[in-house]
Amino acid sequence: MILIRKRSIGQAHEEVIREIAKRCEGQVRVTEDGEYTWDPEEPICIHVDEPFSEPMRSGASLFGEKFSEQYQASLYTITPRRNDGTDAVYTYGNRLRDYPAPEVEIGFSSGSTIKKAIDGIFRKLGYVPASACGNLTWKGDGNYGGIDQIEKSIINRLVSNPESRRAIAITWFPVRDVTADEPPCLQIVQGLIDKKNHLNLICLFRSNDMLSAWGQNAYGLAHLQKYICDQVNQKRKGNGNDITTGWLETISISAHMYFHRDQLELNLFLEKIKTGELFQSFQKR
Repeated sequence: MILIRKRSIGQAHEEVIREIAKRCEGQVRVTEDGEYTWDPEEPICIHVDEPFSEPMRSGASLFGEKFSEQYQASLYTITPRRNDGTDAVYTYGNRLRDYPAPEVEIGFSSGSTIKKAIDGIFRKLGYVPASACGNLTWKGDGNYGGIDQIEKSIINRLVSNPESRRAIAITWFPVRDVTADEPPCLQIVQGLIDKKNHLNLICLFRSNDMLSAWGQNAYGLAHLQKYICDQVNQKRKGNGNDITTGWLETISISAHMYFHRDQLELNLFLEKIKTGELFQSFQKR
């Protein structure tokens, strides 16, 4: 595993690009979608000590502040589905805050008036006749009615038990994702409160574009971390044990860069990194 530890998100983003470029230049991997990547073939763990310290975004990133603000909100809010064929395959907010939940719609077979009356009485008592038919449907995932994991599994658990190791949320939905061409990259989010009353956030990615996506991912997750802190403190109603944001850690199992597709952004990062290294070298003289 490759380990990177930096004070800010922006610094960590530049460091991971430098590390992958150093390890992988000239060694190309072709993905199942036919994309050319630099892939160190080791998971990358990035530990950010102070997620809200500046710079939160590298100056080499092509995404500006407005996009970052829109993206971070999508991690902990539901994006309503239009169901007209134009919806995104998934959003993290929908999976984390409106996780699909099953619903069974029961239909009853026809029969005599007496049988219908008797079945009606039994239904009120919670009995379902063997002749009834059921249709399984799924609520949530942007249609509302799903499971709010951020509220129920993370915030509420940490409110009731700050020592909890069960404050966790997932995005993987096997019914759809085992055969999906675009399953979620972010898989697990877990919150832990340490002895200093810091909420630390650990996030696992099955696959992660470290060049164009990681910076936005980390920026958004830091704001999710702050949202959880605020909600926990609000529910505790000022009992004197307010928590604050601690460190943020991402673990990217398949970490890579699309060096050809995102060549412009890569060149900006490499130029910025080179300038920084030259400046540090100059200072040492």
